[in-house]
Amino acid sequence: MNPEEAQRAVVPLGRDGRPKPLRRLRVRPASTLKEEHEQVLALLSQNFCRLFAADLSSLVGSEVEMTLAPVQQWSWDDLLNALPEPYCAARLSMPPIAGTGLIVLEVPMAMAIVEKLLGGAGVAQEPAEPLTEVELALLGEVHQHAVGDLAEALSLLVETQPVVARQEGRLQLIRASAARSLLIALEFEISMKEAAGHLRIAIPAPGLLSKLEAFSGTSAAPTSLADTGRLGNCTLETSVRFNKTALASRRLVELAPGDVVVLDHRTNEPLTLFVGTVPYLSVLAGRRGAQKAFAVVGPPGKKGAGL
Repeated sequence: MNPEEAQRAVVPLGRDGRPKPLRRLRVRPASTLKEEHEQVLALLSQNFCRLFAADLSSLVGSEVEMTLAPVQQWSWDDLLNALPEPYCAARLSMPPIAGTGLIVLEVPMAMAIVEKLLGGAGVAQEPAEPLTEVELALLGEVHQHAVGDLAEALSLLVETQPVVARQEGRLQLIRASAARSLLIALEFEISMKEAAGHLRIAIPAPGLLSKLEAFSGTSAAPTSLADTGRLGNCTLETSVRFNKTALASRRLVELAPGDVVVLDHRTNEPLTLFVGTVPYLSVLAGRRGAQKAFAVVGPPGKKGAGL
């Protein structure tokens, strides 16, 4: 086999006969998050959304909405390489959780927030020049509010006092931990009137996973949720719901007193207990004396229990 034939056998060729460019392949480590961990993190993330949206709305003097994305697990190196450039990021330490984390705000969204803080319209834009000291100071204040609200949201798991370093926009200045060390990444979308963007907070995985194991009772030595001594400090909105039922808009408009709507929920199927918007347990509805009540029958989605 001559060199040209060897190249064709190894390197795929395009329609023009030239070798296609090779892409670097990164293999992400398998996630070690259990379903119980993801549920707890989703609840805590919702609490953070509520706290930080209120804080940011007060800071910028405008309505702010926040939604959360599914929790992800990344290595430090892969997370940094996946960030859009330029970016506004800062190292994050969260004692007693060991290791270094990261807080990242997309630059267009960061500039919109700075513009609002300086009395402007708050339009998302890419900066033409490096961030000034005034802009860095304002973004530092935003980051401090974010990690303060994160500490309050995480207080069910661990009492922590996060410390944020100076914001940086260059990869070599942010890299501060072993490339393959694992991070649990919480991602949120922020929407203002004239701008939208993402906020990412990455927390060192080993320390947080140990707290999640103890909280959810999934460790080798199970711990009751009540044993954490923290549940009584947090108020959560809960609701018991039937399965979703699809109705045409015309049917809704035509509803009148006395009409009956058939629900897409079998009589022998449990209801679902939601904490916020997260399904948490399967329950049976009933009464206890004069009070309405429900009995827990298992994890969400459990089938086959009779009413």
